[in-house]
Amino acid sequence: MGDILELKNIVKENNKITIKYEYSESWSKYLIGNEFFCKYEDNIESVPDSIAIIPFLVNVLPISWVFDLDIKVDELDKVFYDSIPDIKEGYKNMYPMIKFGGNIYSNKIVANKHENAKSAVLFSGGVDAYCTLLRHIDEKPDIITIFGSDVKLSDGEGIQNVNKLNQEIADEIHIKYESIYSNFREILNYHNLYKKISKIISGEWWHEFQHGIGIIGLVAPLSYIKGYNKVYIASSFCITQKGQYTCASDPTIDNQLKYSNTITIHDGYELDRQDKIEYICKMRKKLNLSQIKLRVCWESAGGKNCCNCEKCYRTIMGIITEKENPNDYYFNFDNSKRKDMVEYLKKNLIYRTKNGNITNYKPIQDKFIKQYDADSCPEDLIWFRDISIGSKSPTFYLLKKRIKNKIKKVIKRSKS
Repeated sequence: MGDILELKNIVKENNKITIKYEYSESWSKYLIGNEFFCKYEDNIESVPDSIAIIPFLVNVLPISWVFDLDIKVDELDKVFYDSIPDIKEGYKNMYPMIKFGGNIYSNKIVANKHENAKSAVLFSGGVDAYCTLLRHIDEKPDIITIFGSDVKLSDGEGIQNVNKLNQEIADEIHIKYESIYSNFREILNYHNLYKKISKIISGEWWHEFQHGIGIIGLVAPLSYIKGYNKVYIASSFCITQKGQYTCASDPTIDNQLKYSNTITIHDGYELDRQDKIEYICKMRKKLNLSQIKLRVCWESAGGKNCCNCEKCYRTIMGIITEKENPNDYYFNFDNSKRKDMVEYLKKNLIYRTKNGNITNYKPIQDKFIKQYDADSCPEDLIWFRDISIGSKSPTFYLLKKRIKNKIKKVIKRSKS
């Protein structure tokens, strides 16, 4: 064995799992502290250690593989242990330029079994997750939201608002809502991880290596308690984009994560974002829901939609394209905000941007043209039918914006 991370102690107390670990110098570049926790709404003391350890392991395994470091544990679930080579193979195929090493050593492999009659959907409240929920609504899945990622553990207002919102969603369609709290993003030194991988690939550690299995694995103890035989995670990309992106959450990786008698399903990969918005709009009518409570915003604190950022605008345009009212989808969108949106998109969509104006808006435009002819098109959006999206190289205006975004990222990483 080379440089080792060794798990020393697993404490299961009421609804919280705390894991303490020690590591050698090579690991110390990439980890902060030596304590991981995940907290649930339910008592998890009956969860075997071989399952309770999974939420931590899935968040450090990619570090082990990328930097050829070893992990030592006392016991591990057999199904999960057997799935590790397949998960690793998914990463290898995603990043052929990286030599993946690292091993995990366990003193004991345990065959676990739990009652399995239910399914669950990882639920952020966004377009992808909402579409997956509605696609499997007949299964009456539990919805599960992870806190400590998009909504930080320190954002008390955001946690309160999202919990309230998700409970309303669950009550309205007669399903159950579960929440999980974890410091899984606070234990990693993203600054050092980024510095290291930026020499090989472009992209952040979270997006490129962590956020698929890192989120899915947090559900393992809850699966054991609740009896989930399937955990759905919504696709971020579409099969038509295969080979054009790298991302930790991909069917070749997510679908390989198994434990006890639970499988993971990367859902909706055949649909692009506009397809998903169309499905959500149709299901709102079919289920006779007064409102679909989408939560898509990256900019606003407190778990609400600001209606003034690119992500909100993109979603609003998708809803308008389906001839629906954005206010029926949890956007507080008045004429003044609509005017701001039109002005922003007119100014920006002509440029070819790294974050994907063509990828993000061309499917919306294609559907918009089918939905609205010249006569029926809203007057303030006639330009959207004809604009050549991404036809111009970025100007100084967009360069300034990119620099601003990079500064934001640097500040964010330095705080991680």
